[in-house]
Amino acid sequence: MEKEQNIQNLKQKIITKYNLTDIVVDLLISRGFDSEEKIEHFLTPTEKDFYDPFLLSGMDKLVARVNKAIEKNEKVLIFGDYDVDGVSASAILIKYFASKKFYVDYFLPNRYVDGYGLTNASILNIKQKYNPNLIITVDCGISCYEEVEYAKTLGIDIIITDHHDIPEKIPNTIVVNAKLPNQKYPFNALCGTGVAFKIVQALSGLNEAKKYLGICAIATIADIVPLVDENRAIVKFGMQNFNDNLPLGIKLLMKDNKLDFNASSTDIAFKLSPKINAAGRMGDAGVALKLYIKEDKLFLENTIETLNNLNTERQSLCNKVYEDVIEKLTHINLANYNCIVLYSKKWDSGILGIVSAKIANEFHRPTILFQEKDGELKGSARSVNDIDIFSAISSLKEVLEAFGGHKMAAGLTIKTQNFKNFITSINKFLAENYTVKDFVPCNNYDLDLTREQVTVKLAKDLECFEPCGCGNPKPVFNIKLDKTASVSPMPKHPNHININNKSLGIVAFNSYKYLPLIKSCSERNIQFELQISNYKNKSYIKGLAKNISTGLLEKPRNNDVIFGEYLKQVSFQQSTPKKVETYNKQKLQTLIENASKELFGTLFVCSTFEGYLEFLKESNNGKGCEHYINEVISNSGINAVILCPINFNNFGVYKTIVLLDPVLSKTYLNAIGEISNAKIYIPNYKKVDSGIFKNLSVDRNVFGHYFKLLSNFASSHASFYNEIDLYKKIKETNKEINFKQFIFCLQTFVELNILSIESEMELFSLIENKKVVSKLTNSNFYNQVSLILKTI
Repeated sequence: MEKEQNIQNLKQKIITKYNLTDIVVDLLISRGFDSEEKIEHFLTPTEKDFYDPFLLSGMDKLVARVNKAIEKNEKVLIFGDYDVDGVSASAILIKYFASKKFYVDYFLPNRYVDGYGLTNASILNIKQKYNPNLIITVDCGISCYEEVEYAKTLGIDIIITDHHDIPEKIPNTIVVNAKLPNQKYPFNALCGTGVAFKIVQALSGLNEAKKYLGICAIATIADIVPLVDENRAIVKFGMQNFNDNLPLGIKLLMKDNKLDFNASSTDIAFKLSPKINAAGRMGDAGVALKLYIKEDKLFLENTIETLNNLNTERQSLCNKVYEDVIEKLTHINLANYNCIVLYSKKWDSGILGIVSAKIANEFHRPTILFQEKDGELKGSARSVNDIDIFSAISSLKEVLEAFGGHKMAAGLTIKTQNFKNFITSINKFLAENYTVKDFVPCNNYDLDLTREQVTVKLAKDLECFEPCGCGNPKPVFNIKLDKTASVSPMPKHPNHININNKSLGIVAFNSYKYLPLIKSCSERNIQFELQISNYKNKSYIKGLAKNISTGLLEKPRNNDVIFGEYLKQVSFQQSTPKKVETYNKQKLQTLIENASKELFGTLFVCSTFEGYLEFLKESNNGKGCEHYINEVISNSGINAVILCPINFNNFGVYKTIVLLDPVLSKTYLNAIGEISNAKIYIPNYKKVDSGIFKNLSVDRNVFGHYFKLLSNFASSHASFYNEIDLYKKIKETNKEINFKQFIFCLQTFVELNILSIESEMELFSLIENKKVVSKLTNSNFYNQVSLILKTI
């Protein structure tokens, strides 16, 4: 009781002192800022947050060695990494030493020629080209014991400055890394550029180091280190002074990306950083470094054009690799794996980290993608939830040629001959050290809000959390949609949807697939970030959807769409027979009980709403299952029930598929078997609902009428998401049509090749083949349905 009273007293004090809404103060307290001192420290960072650099182990030795090099005019070389962090850290030291009239050489490895970090080959190359007395690494080197020893044999001293996780054996030289054990330094999450900033602070004081805060802020955001403690101060002060402490090239790059000096950390992360990173990903990080160290405006503008071209090329490569990965995954039963591990000779190692992150996020599994070259696999790993991929990889030292990284991301190299052993071993490690719950997609949010609590004042107060990012995410709220809430595709961008809930507009990007689900469920919740925009001197609030969650499906107004999709089962062509098992009512209960124990791997498929109701009755309202209509949206493989599937998207991630209604054709089962290795079950105690075929017509005039409607849309060259989308467009001007007859006609015309469907990027268009003429009775689908109609 006393503790609760203390919290209430604290809340009131902070509300009054900072003029914040109680919701924002609740958020601060929930994030661990549970004292006035902690809240003040978070809300108002000061220069006191920049810790004494000499508390870093090895910093005093570094300063002494660097000063010796300056005094004796030794040749010094900065050895960086090829990402934003490595380039930025290199830039800070190059610019700092130049400002002191002490000019240093630099070397940024080419990822395709030199590989990652210090290697014996790159050290020898540097010796022959630059002949330095001293190499200072930034953002790399902590795992390079042998390489440092090799450098010594060439008469080169090396100082290692890094921020990556500490291996068992560290280089026997001067090392500065905030993660080293037994540190006096109070913060261990600096990025590589943060360490470079501390080096300048140690060499010449804080005022000198502050000149590089803008560079350090960009790298700290880009490298996804926690934006708390000293990192928060670095980013906050750095961004406040972008105009004063950014190099001209970075300012021009911001302008080219339509960013002003009030850009948010999100803008930096998603608009600026990828452009800087593109150079290193495509081979030559030196292109990006020139933006930091050159001053000629025309040269810099040309460099930015080069970066833009490299980024476009990088995006194209990412798309190709992503599509290739997705194709490979269609041949793998993911339900049997905790980790996605794939390789190809065709893939470009420079962009595998990006694609791995995307695949991991989509499939909710750690993902490792490799490029094969000369008998070796060089790869990038990304993780999900709280699964430590670095520890998993570290446990497989017997098959590793090289590796490094941290909890959520890592790089590694193995021999091609060890690939199968690697897959088995890493999946075994994950199975032994994590439970199935660790792989369940996280849907975390901060607070539930009502529409009345969402105000302009709240949106403005939330800005006190900036800069947001890793370790300090933007607050996410949950709101329950009112029954009157409207949901519709964006007029010019139909893949995105607009949600209007009591005049609160929420945008859900790339969420068209959720549209039928939102409209079919009684309970709809949106998790969103609150944003504020200004227009004509007025402030407006809007939401950016981060997740959509729904409850049980409601009974549709009519069964036309459901029965129409059910009817399509007859249209499937002959394919490889798939062995299936039948079940009775008792067996169904066993299948449901088994699924509830596993959490992952089982999909229940309902072709009628009655089948769905039976499932709810037998399964405690489908507890533990995702509920879908038309399409399985998630590819995590978490247990799900789907009503009226219009495709087999993501069926391949399940071990077991249970059809809850009788099938109309064995070819339908065979088609499922071609895209999924799942064990398939069908009921042996149910009869087909004859209502599926009610009011269907085989009349040639009816088919002629529907063909005319379809032909008109084919000639318009319009694109649609699916047949239901096309049907709705036609029905807008032809109210008398019904979905069952529409499907009957469309599938018949497609089988006869009178019409064809072309798919591209999740959209399809209708093509009329005007030279093709055929009788309806040449269609097996038409004949099968006609035969059924005669028997009922």
